[in-house]
Amino acid sequence: MVETHTKGANAGNGAAEPRLRPSGLGAIFNRARALTWVTTRTIIFDRKTIVIGVILLLALAIPLYWLRDPPIDEENAKLNLYMMLMVVLYLQFIVLYASLLFGAGLLTTEVEDRTMTYLISRPIPRFEILLYKYIGYVVGVFTIFIIPATLNYLILTAPDGLDNVVDNLDLLGYTLGGILMGIMAWGALFMFLAAAFKNPLMPGFFYCLFWESFMANIPESNVAKATITYQIRTFIFKGVELLREQMENSHEGPPYGDYVVEWAFAATTAVAMVFLLLTWFKVRRKDFH
Repeated sequence: MVETHTKGANAGNGAAEPRLRPSGLGAIFNRARALTWVTTRTIIFDRKTIVIGVILLLALAIPLYWLRDPPIDEENAKLNLYMMLMVVLYLQFIVLYASLLFGAGLLTTEVEDRTMTYLISRPIPRFEILLYKYIGYVVGVFTIFIIPATLNYLILTAPDGLDNVVDNLDLLGYTLGGILMGIMAWGALFMFLAAAFKNPLMPGFFYCLFWESFMANIPESNVAKATITYQIRTFIFKGVELLREQMENSHEGPPYGDYVVEWAFAATTAVAMVFLLLTWFKVRRKDFH
């Protein structure tokens, strides 16, 4: 099925020139699949992914080296190390800045390569283009982190037997969920910066350094609750029973929320949706020529 739109007047007779736009669920599915797959594939085979992969590979040396002489008198030492690696190294550093590079690149790379000009010239709504590229970004970047995060978990839990691996799967699940939340929220935010600024990396870098790295780690601060990092930590710490019990019995460690896991997830998802809509409002009439 097709919809007919008027493109303009013909030079000779002034008649309206029909413009065909594929419609229906089949056409929408085909567009979604094509744009999502192209974006995912581009991210996975990007040179930046190689650099990130090398960093993640080198980071595996931390738990391997630590296992040479682990503290035998510290309860749950291995799981605590895994949590430190995931929150401090992954979420607050590698995932954050990977989201900046790939999230901002969703628009800037397309503009530089003039592929955005081609896309918007097609009979596809701009919101669809943004949505499918965003979904492809989420799938692509999340794929980068699934394997190394799981390997870190297996390195620290497998030596104590299969039962230990199975018993603590909630830790792996909530950690991967936290990574996915960060990729979604930060990606939408940085995509908006790419729509608002010609060079989004500079404001994005200062945002990461000041807001998500500094403000998020101020103890007992209400301002910290407004950061995405804080919401993700809340999701992980309050979701994993072992970590929740440890945090409730100790005043040490990073700040985390005093509300339920569902609110942390909802807040992060809302941030992603708001910035995705703001990006659409910014680019819906923007001239990319």
